Amino acid sequence: MKLSWALFALSAVVCTTACMVLFGQHALWTKQSGDEEEQRLKYETFEATFQEKLFIKNTVQNQIDQQRKYLEEMEGERGKAHIEQQQKAAELDDCKANRKVKEQEFADTKTEVASVEDNLSKMRAAWAEQIATLKRDHMQPSPICAFIKKDTLGAKLCGSEAAVVAAPAAAA
Repeated sequence: MKLSWALFALSAVVCTTACMVLFGQHALWTKQSGDEEEQRLKYETFEATFQEKLFIKNTVQNQIDQQRKYLEEMEGERGKAHIEQQQKAAELDDCKANRKVKEQEFADTKTEVASVEDNLSKMRAAWAEQIATLKRDHMQPSPICAFIKKDTLGAKLCGSEAAVVAAPAAAA
């Protein structure tokens, strides 16, 4: 009997120890499963956050690259515009210088035109006086008519007989 009690006690101790080990293993397994699930959730959250941040980083990097490209294009355009502005300024300076030359030429031409107009008016006055003198001389009978015979051709060329007779009297 002592042996059966000893076996019973030993069985109870072994069973109790086995139960404790089993419950300990189950608790450990449950804790590890919980920890594993928690780690999996943390990993998934981390992975999602990482992917989102990576997407944001790539988006921002693309925008920065586009802005750099746009900035480089703008710098090129600014350089072209600056060169164009310098060319326009040079053209403006040339135009101003050309304008001054043209204004001087215009003033010289205006002076020359005034001189030519003054000479023309003087010549007109001289020609008008010459024409008046020639008309006056043409209207008077020629002194030669006094010496021409009084025929029809002479009368025709020298005028009427009264004019021919008056001419020698005027010449005397």
